[in-house]
Amino acid sequence: MSGSDPFNVSDIRRLMALLLSITMLLLSLAAWWFMSGSSGQFAAAACGRIGIVMAALWLAWPSLKRPAKWLPASAPVIGVIALIVIAAQPRLILPAIPIVGGLITLSALARSFRRR
Repeated sequence: MSGSDPFNVSDIRRLMALLLSITMLLLSLAAWWFMSGSSGQFAAAACGRIGIVMAALWLAWPSLKRPAKWLPASAPVIGVIALIVIAAQPRLILPAIPIVGGLITLSALARSFRRR
């Protein structure tokens, strides 16, 4: 086998996201149009939301391939820890927002001082 790949895997994944988005939005429209009652509303809403998310993924695909240079490396870890804390204690969402912002700002400042 040669080293050149005739199909770019990233382009195929982006195309699949677009096709899935269009399919889910069409299913949402069909469920809204042809189904009645709460099950039709539920199916239309679920398919519509999935279609919108897949369309957003399709739009953002080129920027997902490169990391955000401005975001500190510790930000995703801080975010995941905050999500775990909020999932365990939903009442902590209000104090968690400024704490997460402060920790990300502090890590960005520490990163800028390390470079100098």
